Amino acid sequence: MSGNGSNGDDGFIEFYASEALTCPRRIYFRLMGYPERWPEFVRVRLNQGINTHSVLGEILQKRFGFELEKHLVLRSNKLGFEIHGRIDAFRDFPIEIKGKTSLPKTPYDYHMAQLNIYLRWAEAEYGYLYYIKLHDEPMKIIGKLDFSDFPVVRGPNFRVFEVPYDKHLFRETLRHFYNVKKAYEKEKPPKGQYSYMCKFCPYRYLCYPDEE
Repeated sequence: MSGNGSNGDDGFIEFYASEALTCPRRIYFRLMGYPERWPEFVRVRLNQGINTHSVLGEILQKRFGFELEKHLVLRSNKLGFEIHGRIDAFRDFPIEIKGKTSLPKTPYDYHMAQLNIYLRWAEAEYGYLYYIKLHDEPMKIIGKLDFSDFPVVRGPNFRVFEVPYDKHLFRETLRHFYNVKKAYEKEKPPKGQYSYMCKFCPYRYLCYPDEE
């Protein structure tokens, strides 16, 4: 899979790195052009997340020389699709920032898969997942962090995971996207994951029409 991609104007289906191993149905509805309907509580979290990314990203950029929102494209002519992504912070390795209302003890599979795509593109051996607690005023969290052992960052309401590249996970991710591509070409929605994540989904109304 090469890093020299086009913008998908030639008929290639575009997937997003952030969709890696996420619900196939959600990806399908996005490809089909259904309108997003975000629950209000998710909008609040999205805004908090944007602010957190901005404040922490500025520190990574100014203090450590990282490039923010690094755009990438991985293209597979054989599979007929591209993966587009934006790395939160990149220098010699990628850092992905995840704002959460509660911090996980271990990284989420789909976050690992997303970072793994960035590692594949960058040909890097490892990268970092930063989980940070969401707050209306991000500096109240970020101001208490210790960057002295960077890229390992320590402090309350923060968790860091060093993640190595995993070629098997990358193959699994490609297979996941390819299955969605086949469903899209047939215009037949794939089976959903139906998990706690459904309540955060902008396409919930399509899977649970009785709630409307």
